[in-house]
Amino acid sequence: MWVRVTLLDKPGYLSADRTITVAEPQLYALAGEEDSTGGVRIPVDRAEWTAWRAAATRYLLLLEHAAADLQTAERRARRAASRTLSGARRRAALAAEAGCAEAAGRYPELARAAADAYWPIHCEIQRRVEAQAGAQRWSLVLERFDGAELDRLWGLALVETGPAACEVHVFRWDVQTTLPDAAVCAERQLTAMELDRALLGLRAEWRVRQVHWAAEARAAVERETDGVPFELWWRAVTARTDAREKVIPPRSAAPGGGPERPRRSGRRRQEVLQLPDGDGEPPL
Repeated sequence: MWVRVTLLDKPGYLSADRTITVAEPQLYALAGEEDSTGGVRIPVDRAEWTAWRAAATRYLLLLEHAAADLQTAERRARRAASRTLSGARRRAALAAEAGCAEAAGRYPELARAAADAYWPIHCEIQRRVEAQAGAQRWSLVLERFDGAELDRLWGLALVETGPAACEVHVFRWDVQTTLPDAAVCAERQLTAMELDRALLGLRAEWRVRQVHWAAEARAAVERETDGVPFELWWRAVTARTDAREKVIPPRSAAPGGGPERPRRSGRRRQEVLQLPDGDGEPPL
């Protein structure tokens, strides 16, 4: 079944006496089964729908109970402050104020505990939302480059490095490229899908020590596609090949001359209830 996803309100407290802001993100939840139009929709099974909806309900109830306790403490403190402050009433007012301060300090802790309990489900819903968005973007990429796999522009050159061993150079016939003197060029001009299959065939027949993708060919592709990274273009135009695996070109260099350092994650570890399938595409 497909169910729409909604964002829950961020936890926090607002009254005439105080405002409490809790540093918690907005959490994903499943909308009602009858509310299936608009927004992002993700696939879930019946057991997940029942369990995840119940977990979201528990999360919201915990926030409501924490807010209700604080509201009760504030009312008690206001009543005590409005009375004549002498003797036992003075002590009662101080006790009520202390109870209100304690409830206010407890609210962020209760909100955090509620979010922690719901966090794994939020992460799995978020993963599926991102997977759906990625699938939609990938469909647009495939549509954009539809037909590019039929252009016969690509060539192969081999440099023998030993018994049944070689290095392969991939280039484009329409782009000026300097190849090693010992390279032997195949005369056939290949489409992208034919090149993909040819590389796989070479790997089966030879010990391919390295595949060199001509920088001039990569730059030409990125220039013709208005800056789309070559590796993304390659995946798109060879997506309909019958081969179960592909020869993956190296990544384009990151701006600034080197790869970007990975960013540190937030304070919570990303929880995953169901791991995504691997793409099964090992590098050559």
